[in-house]
Amino acid sequence: MGEKTVALIIADDHERERAWLKELMSARFPELLPIHEANNGQQAVELVAVHKPALAFLDIEMPVLSGIKAAEKILQNSPQTGIIIISNHSNEIWVRQLWKIMPANGAFAYVLKDASDTQIVEATHSVISGDCWVHPRIQRVLLKAKATDGSTLSDGEFEVLAYICLGLTDRAISRRLYLTEKAIQARLKAVYSKLGMPLRGAAEDDEFNHRCRAINTALRKKLINPAQLEEWESSLRIDPL
Repeated sequence: MGEKTVALIIADDHERERAWLKELMSARFPELLPIHEANNGQQAVELVAVHKPALAFLDIEMPVLSGIKAAEKILQNSPQTGIIIISNHSNEIWVRQLWKIMPANGAFAYVLKDASDTQIVEATHSVISGDCWVHPRIQRVLLKAKATDGSTLSDGEFEVLAYICLGLTDRAISRRLYLTEKAIQARLKAVYSKLGMPLRGAAEDDEFNHRCRAINTALRKKLINPAQLEEWESSLRIDPL
């Protein structure tokens, strides 16, 4: 059996961000050298395939492939590689997406770009040891979501919410999910309820459109964000506005 390759990948489309991480990792984790750099998600996937690194730092918003998409491809071929996502986004959705693609015993970290060097080092130590690390600011969001019984959307409910944010009708959603329109409407009612929207029925004097209200509420609560919507549009082959 060949000797295990030790290396580290840093993928970010901004050279300044790569230089910061490279300097920090070189000083604090010399055992992980050499460091290989990529400026987009596809390059990161290709470098991991060649070098089988211990860790891959992935910017969440990169050309060609996002950090989440790159992580998904990396984990399919190199599940032993620890993933550290570096992001400007402090909302829950990205961590939710990352959790969905991680193997049961996978190690990952989600770090905000304004994190201190100490936090980056802590996250790196955690992933190297096979653990997970999530930035404290996002942990508070996750804990708040779990604190209210029944407030967290199921994957199916979140999927329907995403589709209405993209402007799809019930019929279009049902075709894409292979469900009846009645099933889609049931999921929507659950979404409305969990978002705290009273269901009084579709009376003529009702001041609110429930779909628009749900989109507005989801945006304000940071359950979704514009960058994620753009990615969904691309993956679902929906023409952007």
